[in-house]
Amino acid sequence: MEVNRPANPSDLFSAKDLVIVITGGGSGIGLAFASALARNGASRIFLLGRRLPPLEKARSDFGDSIIPVQADVASSSSLSSAVQTISSQTPYIDVLINNAGVTGPTHTDLYNANSIDELSQMMLSQQEKWASTYEINTTAVVTVSGAFLPLLHAGNVRKGWPAGRRTIHKREKVPEGIDADDLRTSQIITVASISAFNREVTAGLAYTASKAGAVLLGKSMAHFLAGWGIRSNMIAPGRFPSEMTAGGQTEFGVDKVPASVPGRFEDMAGTILYTVGKAGQYLNGNVQVLDGGRLSVMPGTY
Repeated sequence: MEVNRPANPSDLFSAKDLVIVITGGGSGIGLAFASALARNGASRIFLLGRRLPPLEKARSDFGDSIIPVQADVASSSSLSSAVQTISSQTPYIDVLINNAGVTGPTHTDLYNANSIDELSQMMLSQQEKWASTYEINTTAVVTVSGAFLPLLHAGNVRKGWPAGRRTIHKREKVPEGIDADDLRTSQIITVASISAFNREVTAGLAYTASKAGAVLLGKSMAHFLAGWGIRSNMIAPGRFPSEMTAGGQTEFGVDKVPASVPGRFEDMAGTILYTVGKAGQYLNGNVQVLDGGRLSVMPGTY
């Protein structure tokens, strides 16, 4: 390992020239990603969401690198249309961020049941909302990733990586204009949640289970996409301000969040810039927990 090479933070943590797709990009974490990536060199950011006005506002706020695309990731026809729209504007993408998510039915009252019958009814309630929660939080991780796979593969080929499945990941020739020291390959980033690792029900059973599923799917993709040179990583946030947590606490005891405050924009910006930048080029199958220590003080899964 060459330790005398320069380590320039502006190079290591840069999104320069990357073409990125973000689902659920109109608010919260997705919008924070868009802001950080746009301000740090991303060439184009295709921002997907069900509502067009927030996406257009993001373009107004962050610049012309933001390209709004109205899409519902739970709809196969809408997803297909979004892919066609993006394919007409770029022959490849470098990064796909699966960020779309919903809270689903809440079950925080499980701990307040006064009888076994009451607890039973709580567990049986809102069954109809489970399917839609999984559809967006879990199923879409696979369907959206699959839909954009050809563009991600094209992103690798553009940088000189071999087309098709391979047993050794090696460039025969570095194309003109491509940095030979930049070993980043195309990447899928899935935004999960620390709920995937927490036994305590802090939102809803469907949310917890769907996010645990998202983590497992992200790890599985890292495995079966390895031969294609497409990486899969996950980010598991704790308490961050978003539409889903609007009106939530702004201060916590150390028994709930050792940092005592929700995460900030800088925390999320730094994480995404590390993950897409050269500093994160060796990440694959990785889960980055960003929770201010919350999992350290809560009952965790194995």
